[in-house]
Amino acid sequence: MEKELFKEKMNMISRKLAIALLLIWWGAFTFYAGIVVSVGMKVLESHTEMGFITQEVTNYLNYISLPIFLFISYIFKAEKWLFRLGILLIMLQIIIFILHGKLFNLLDFELLTVKSKTAFYSLHRIYLLVSTLIWLIVSGIIVVEVQKN
Repeated sequence: MEKELFKEKMNMISRKLAIALLLIWWGAFTFYAGIVVSVGMKVLESHTEMGFITQEVTNYLNYISLPIFLFISYIFKAEKWLFRLGILLIMLQIIIFILHGKLFNLLDFELLTVKSKTAFYSLHRIYLLVSTLIWLIVSGIIVVEVQKN
């Protein structure tokens, strides 16, 4: 009985930790996308120059995303729909890593220019769509889980 109570309590703590991590991720992503990028472009008056900054910053956001998505997939493994969303987030994050690498290769860091604007902006549009999809999925998970508690 005591062992089951402990297991139940640990499960509850793990779920709360998973939601807290998603909230931290969501807040960081939302603040970055909504405030930092806009302010940076206003100050620098250049999408290209701001792009070289965002290229570096998004590395950090991407690096924290994958462990968080792995953790929530593990924690929510008993609930199929949440587990599947976690796996989808992992797959989308891997796509983000691939796209980020392709975008990186289209940048000239010495001249601070874009090598092929057509290719870059086509890939960047896909990158933004995938990022938005991740944000929407995380938002949905947060809303559902917060309403449960």
